[in-house]
Amino acid sequence: MRNHRVVLIALLMALGALTALGQTSGSLIGTASTGGSPLPGVTVTISSPALQGTRTTVTNENGAYSFPSIPPGRYTVVFTLDGMAPVTRDVQVALAQSARADGELALSSVAEAITVTAAAPAVLETTEISTNITAEMIDALPVQRNILGAVSLAPGVAPGLAGRADNNNTGFSISGAASSDSLFLVNGVVVGENLRGQPHNLFIEDAIQETTIITGGVSAEYGRFTGGVVSAITKSGGNEFSGSLRDTFTNPSWTSETPNQTNPNADVTSELYEATLGGFVLRDRLWFFGAGRFTEADQQFFTTLTNIGYTRVREETRLEGKLTAQLTPQHSLVGSYLDVEDNLINDFQFNIMDEQSLFNRSLPNSLMSFQYQGILSPNFLLEGSYSQKEFAFVGSGSPFTDLINGTLLVDISNTNRRWWTSTFCGSCGDEERNNESFGLKSTYYLSTNNLGTHSIVAGAENFAEERISNNHQSGSDFRIFHTLIQNGTDLRARFDGNTVIQWNPVFSRSEGTDLQTQSLFINDKWDLNPQLSFNIGLRFDKNDAQDADGNNVSDDSAISPRLGVQYDVRGDGRHRINASLGRYVNKVADGNAGGSAQAAGVPSTFQFRYGGPVINPAGTPFNELVPTAEAIRLLFEWFNSACDSEGRCGTLNRDIMTFSSVSGLSTRIDEPLTSPSVDEITLGYGARIASTGHIRGDLVWREWQDFYARMLTPATGQSVDQFGNRGDVGVTVNTNEMSREYRALMLSGQWSPFRINIGGNYTLSELKGNDNTEGLTTGTTPTQPNSLWYPEYLDYAQRNPEGYLPEDSRHRVRLWVGRDFDFGPVGNVNLSLLQSYFTGRAYSASAFIDATGRTAGNQFAGIPANPGYILSQIGTNHLYFFSDRGQFRTDSFNSTDLSLTYTLPISRVGLFLQANMTNVFDQDGIINPNTTVRTRRNAGAASGLVAFNPMTETAIECPQGAAASVCSGMGAHWQKGPSFGGATDVNSYQLPRTYLFSAGLRF
Repeated sequence: MRNHRVVLIALLMALGALTALGQTSGSLIGTASTGGSPLPGVTVTISSPALQGTRTTVTNENGAYSFPSIPPGRYTVVFTLDGMAPVTRDVQVALAQSARADGELALSSVAEAITVTAAAPAVLETTEISTNITAEMIDALPVQRNILGAVSLAPGVAPGLAGRADNNNTGFSISGAASSDSLFLVNGVVVGENLRGQPHNLFIEDAIQETTIITGGVSAEYGRFTGGVVSAITKSGGNEFSGSLRDTFTNPSWTSETPNQTNPNADVTSELYEATLGGFVLRDRLWFFGAGRFTEADQQFFTTLTNIGYTRVREETRLEGKLTAQLTPQHSLVGSYLDVEDNLINDFQFNIMDEQSLFNRSLPNSLMSFQYQGILSPNFLLEGSYSQKEFAFVGSGSPFTDLINGTLLVDISNTNRRWWTSTFCGSCGDEERNNESFGLKSTYYLSTNNLGTHSIVAGAENFAEERISNNHQSGSDFRIFHTLIQNGTDLRARFDGNTVIQWNPVFSRSEGTDLQTQSLFINDKWDLNPQLSFNIGLRFDKNDAQDADGNNVSDDSAISPRLGVQYDVRGDGRHRINASLGRYVNKVADGNAGGSAQAAGVPSTFQFRYGGPVINPAGTPFNELVPTAEAIRLLFEWFNSACDSEGRCGTLNRDIMTFSSVSGLSTRIDEPLTSPSVDEITLGYGARIASTGHIRGDLVWREWQDFYARMLTPATGQSVDQFGNRGDVGVTVNTNEMSREYRALMLSGQWSPFRINIGGNYTLSELKGNDNTEGLTTGTTPTQPNSLWYPEYLDYAQRNPEGYLPEDSRHRVRLWVGRDFDFGPVGNVNLSLLQSYFTGRAYSASAFIDATGRTAGNQFAGIPANPGYILSQIGTNHLYFFSDRGQFRTDSFNSTDLSLTYTLPISRVGLFLQANMTNVFDQDGIINPNTTVRTRRNAGAASGLVAFNPMTETAIECPQGAAASVCSGMGAHWQKGPSFGGATDVNSYQLPRTYLFSAGLRF
């Protein structure tokens, strides 16, 4: 894709362009009438600061008109007809939404020109469950001034697996989906990175014009998701010059300390500079917009368990350019380009426990889009688009590749806790994650005598993702799962019979994947009469996906019907009932399911049990423990010299090998994969409040199917790797043995009486199932259902029971109120308050056991007979739920946030000062609790816990905090860790009271 960059930038600079297909505009519809009867032949003219020139149409025989695909903004709508008094309406057209402006005309002899400003909110005009967040709203409220800040204000949104309840996160679950399964767009371009699906920061905060979040009833124009659609658009130029300058100040010392914080926050002030400028080269013909952002920000973090404070430094520059060109009144081109240079010092991945795990890296990123739009007739609009996004990891991981300094140490009781060196390899080559798309869309407005009016949108799109990755799991390709020994901030490792040595070699380098989806869609917004309307859509998606080896991963196709109906109870737009049903089909998961059978760039996995002398045995005084570098040297000295009965040593030793999975051999795809999908039903009601507000409630039912899974049974066979090792073979398949179901009531509303802005939402939801396959860094991964993966050993009920999933948070409330106080020439003050309350998220008491009884000290009676497996992929760590899934809940999240903005007008310039205070009352809910569960497998014989047969025995709990002798006397199998449910470290709590300040000007 890179070889096209110069040509495309040249085209962009020469022509400009409209941003991408169907996600950068809104639409305006309405009717003209007299005495309540439709009035054909009325001339309707619209104008807006967001629109070059004006547009004009004439109402049809039903008195209806339509302006499709117009830039979002505030519009003036004028209705004129000879002999009638003209009527003027003001209406806001929002991104990806349809606004309505109706005109009731009267004879000019009995009426003067009429100006009416009230219009039904766009959220009530559609069966889509949507929320539109403007830049003005984001700027006034104490939230992040970015896409995630806007998403957090929508109903049906909860933190995903990788997210935090305080929204200081990297993932959101929308309408019950995994956080990797939503569609994020900026200027029409997909900005979700390929693997996790999270939106990259391809924007400048002050340049964002508005963001629309669609959480249900989604039009057929959108595909490749099972969650929601989030679409943001950046500002354009105009016939007036406008711009802004902003400096934002942060300092870790302005954040309160958490209850168990032992080190003070650093006193270092960071600044973030933003600038925007928009205007015209030729009025109504050529507009420009540019923006820039620079920061050298210091952010305070603390290591897990050891609570060592450190500062991550981010040096980032973002630049955006945008041109809007009207070649003729019927033909336009608009385009944008954004480039990001992002360098991080002292960065980290996972829960690190020492400063040695920090590393430096850079994350270059770019975004480009352009589109042609042509009005071929008053009823026919044609659009074409092209877009491209490029992203890379440079130096992302350990700088060391030797066995001592490049080997990662992992706490066997919690595999997210890591130390000694960084996860992944920072000197083994860059990783690229890119996408590219092009499309064509047409809009046709059809009027009929008996069947009302139709706004028909049809289009085609090709979306392609490319990932070039050589995924080294550590600098040395080794990691050691061990028993952690801690003395304050000092760590040591115990290597004994529970220790696992894991080798992750990458045998074949990758040249990149090619995952493409070709789509066709048609959607009809059908107004049968003034009271009854329909939204009828159909989408066809065809996968053409090849992995880095050139294997055909998927060539399936899927049809997604979308049907919505809306009834205006009295025909006046004040009370509406709506319902919809639809299916949303996801794309092929890049790098997870899509790369599950490839060898290129994918690490193989070999696990070995340590059988050498115990290093740092229990009871040894801490000051007498072997230092870490020496302990690792001793471990590898034994490992490399240990040989099996056939004389094979080290990584070839079959006698100590407990798990092997060779990329390209251990997994295959027999039949092309089907993309997962979700079926949805919604039922809702909406009502206008006075002339400026609305309230809406929707019931949502969702159920997923066609999950990615891996199957390994005696029938799937075996393979021989390049070392002569025989191994079991798994097959990546689709299955419906998994489950994920979402039920929700979503309420939202907004009202603006007397310069007061009141709004909010409430979600009552339930998310249940056993689809918990989303990883912190890998997105959705194929699961291993009980009956499909070594079922003779692992088909026990508590391995993957159904229950409440981690994203389940029953009640979620966000309410806000803002008030402007105008002091004339002295200035204006805006005071805004945001109140958030979320009930706790679900978590479980679960841990690893050895269901095969192969680990020393973990044997039990009744081990199943081996039907012929090599047991190469079964390992010795098998998840067991000792509680019901989701039986426990985190603390509720409760936060009161304030924003105070003072603006001083000086001619056309407004100087402003803003102060935000988050968590005013310094609530300290534990939202990421300790979930450590001790078993014989992870705590050893010293715990007093005993191994058990998961197929036939019910696990017995030892009281939390009880001595090993008590557990042994009970014959207990598990015990909650001493801090289970409590705080592990400073990262366990919600964000404490925090201050943020900014100053600047706007004109």
